[in-house]
Amino acid sequence: MLRKPKTFPKEQRRVFRAPDLKGMLQVSKKMTDVQRYWVHLTLSPSNNPNIVISEDQRQLRYVPQYWRKRGNYHEGVLGYPPITSGKHYWMVDVSRKEAWYLGLCDRSYFQSSNFQGRSKNYQPRCGYWVIGLHTFEYNVEYNAFGEDAARDPLTLVLSVTVPPQRIGVFLDYEARELSFYNVTNHGFLIYKFSRCSFPKEVFPYFNPGTCPEPMTLHWPSS
Repeated sequence: MLRKPKTFPKEQRRVFRAPDLKGMLQVSKKMTDVQRYWVHLTLSPSNNPNIVISEDQRQLRYVPQYWRKRGNYHEGVLGYPPITSGKHYWMVDVSRKEAWYLGLCDRSYFQSSNFQGRSKNYQPRCGYWVIGLHTFEYNVEYNAFGEDAARDPLTLVLSVTVPPQRIGVFLDYEARELSFYNVTNHGFLIYKFSRCSFPKEVFPYFNPGTCPEPMTLHWPSS
């Protein structure tokens, strides 16, 4: 004897809904489009004794030197060459890191002793367009740093369903946009800065935080 198929309430049926294939294809196409502008970046030398850069200038890591005296060191490094126009894409491996900051920087602020890469200065009016990862005791939080009327930056908590191991960064200088993509999750958009007031020259920015695991730049062939 055939039994009547069991039905589920609407709330439960949503759980079994198939992924939005059309949306995934659109995201994949967007990722393919921006990767056409993939550039070869290298990391600039750092005066910070706690930051070690690989010989090929593609990897940096935090290695604390407790015997060193405290100094006015910058916590991050710049990528080269500088950008003055056009579209540019680069990808960074952060797969084992518990802290990092990525984005774009105005070198005039980077070189200022008043703006030494502290997170309180991560805001567009201070020359930083940055997102980052913070790991607390039992929580992981992804943030974007915007602007507020107050002195401190507006910290936005980002919704990231799949932890990114590789992050794609895409700059459209003329469109005044900087976008971050989760390459691990099919290239879904993590965050976008829009209507940016870029200076004449901007630099990719990398900060390993205080996590000793490396950040690695990937070139198109790697």
